[in-house]
Amino acid sequence: MKLLFVIVILFCGFGYGNAQTIKGIVCDKDTKEPIPYVYVYLDGTSVNTLTDTLGRFKLETKSMINTKLVLLQVAYETYIIDQPFKELPDTLFLAEKVTSLGEVEVAASGKPAPFTREQKMRAFREQFLGMTNAGKSCTIMNEDDIHLSFDTKSKRLLATADVPIEVINNYLGYKILFTLMDFWAEYSFVSLDDYYLRMSFFSTASSFIDLDINSKKLKQRRDEIYKNSSKFFFKSFTNNSLRKDGFAVYNKNRKFELNKYFEIIDTLSQKEIIIRPNTDINKYQDFFNEEAKAVFSVFNRVGQESGIFFMTDSLFVDRYGNIDYKGRVLFTGQMSENKAGDMLPIDYEP
Repeated sequence: MKLLFVIVILFCGFGYGNAQTIKGIVCDKDTKEPIPYVYVYLDGTSVNTLTDTLGRFKLETKSMINTKLVLLQVAYETYIIDQPFKELPDTLFLAEKVTSLGEVEVAASGKPAPFTREQKMRAFREQFLGMTNAGKSCTIMNEDDIHLSFDTKSKRLLATADVPIEVINNYLGYKILFTLMDFWAEYSFVSLDDYYLRMSFFSTASSFIDLDINSKKLKQRRDEIYKNSSKFFFKSFTNNSLRKDGFAVYNKNRKFELNKYFEIIDTLSQKEIIIRPNTDINKYQDFFNEEAKAVFSVFNRVGQESGIFFMTDSLFVDRYGNIDYKGRVLFTGQMSENKAGDMLPIDYEP
């Protein structure tokens, strides 16, 4: 594998700080010896490197990013640090991986499994990659490394992988390594028909490699997806450019300006969004058994609607539009529908 060298550019634009550096040493948890050739990357970005023969690594970015640091080596357990720009020890220790069993499936009734592997793989592709132009263009290069099962009791398709899933996205021009943390797709019946899908969920860590950085066609496709993303919405929100960028926001079916209900504080490295107290912002009383702090609807420039639920009083947004409390802001509608096939690097900028 080749090292990816990142050129550091000091960004002088409004509201964000200068370049950031993350560095450390990776060692074996038991022997305390350094581990060479560990793949180290910032989750969801194209910023990555390998540790050298002494276990050392160094990553540099334009500014702070709301993402995780991932350490990946086939013989060791994947190691993830939630806030690498804030708390990173000098030495990181990896634990040896315990050998796992291969794919095993037992139906709840004790009867033979109801679906073939190809049927399960087809459903996995649909729910993981999606059925958009980008999703259908994707090819999984190592499907044999994906373990699939169907639980007839919960009516869920389950997937795991001991190694990263390698995806070539021809529509957007990326090679992506997905470390699969969780995946399930739940159906109303013992079926893999998309018509009976109730809901699906997946969680990954990902690393992007740009296959054609100079293609105008790919850039147009990437920009189109970016403009429909929650990242672009939050970047527009904090830059006070929602109307210019084609967003319309509604509270209780009435169009309004977000600055009436939210305050934005510039912290130099990021921007903080704070809900103003004692306003008439809509609050959903029982969303996932928890009261939301603020609820509003957003329409993008082509009229697609999303619901945004703030489950926190405040959050931070980096220069790319990434929020720090991803699990504390929930989406319905268009912004909730993106699959892995429509993912862009989180440090992508048009």
